Amino acid sequence: MDPFEEFEFKPLTDGLGFHKKKQANPASQAPEENFVATPRIKDQGLELIEESSTDPLRPPLPRKKATTASLPPTPGGLTEVGGDGTSSAAVDEILKTLQKNRRLDFEKSTAKQKITGTATKEEFKKTTFSFSAALLDGMLVVAASLLCMIILLVVTKVDLIGNLTNPDSQGMIYLATFSLFAGVSFIYLTVNRIFIGCTPGEWAFDQRIGKPEELNKAAYSLKVVARSLVVIATGFVILPILSVLFNKDITGSITGAQLFKKA
Repeated sequence: MDPFEEFEFKPLTDGLGFHKKKQANPASQAPEENFVATPRIKDQGLELIEESSTDPLRPPLPRKKATTASLPPTPGGLTEVGGDGTSSAAVDEILKTLQKNRRLDFEKSTAKQKITGTATKEEFKKTTFSFSAALLDGMLVVAASLLCMIILLVVTKVDLIGNLTNPDSQGMIYLATFSLFAGVSFIYLTVNRIFIGCTPGEWAFDQRIGKPEELNKAAYSLKVVARSLVVIATGFVILPILSVLFNKDITGSITGAQLFKKA
């Protein structure tokens, strides 16, 4: 036998064209890959159809997708979730947990507000006459009295200076002037204390007449009126001075309208 008959010439490189690479036969692919690819394409098609048909005005809430056939496990050992019942149940559980946590947070905040409101309840203690509050109220009363006097003089066209320098024998001009001041003071003290519980001067220094729960009682109004009358009858000065000397609200002890201060 000739030894050269079994010898075969082969090119050194693949580009000389002496032989061609064998192309992979499409039929030789595993049927499992075709089986896996086909449902994936179907799922993608369903998702595209659903996304195109959604309403743009609808809020992006989680919705259950159409149930598809379960896919076989991938070569890596992980199963692909394609909108089946398991994923929908997981989403529902997450939403339920979030709703439950939100309800618990709301209940905790409500309870905290109740505790805070109870803890910050205002407390009042008995106090005595305050010169600072009386000074502010006195300025307001004098201003209101002067305004009323100006209106009265404009309407009656009376010479106030002439009447004060040349009074009559009975001195009615002085009595009328004091009556005007007393009337304005009575209205100022009574109206503010009945409807608000304190005058502007008492409010500025955390004082009030009676406790807040007494404000809507009829007896409270009567006590306030009695206190105003007693203060005006004693000349606005006598009882406040005695209250400071004895460190006690004497007017409140007489009328029952006690003066309190926020603790």
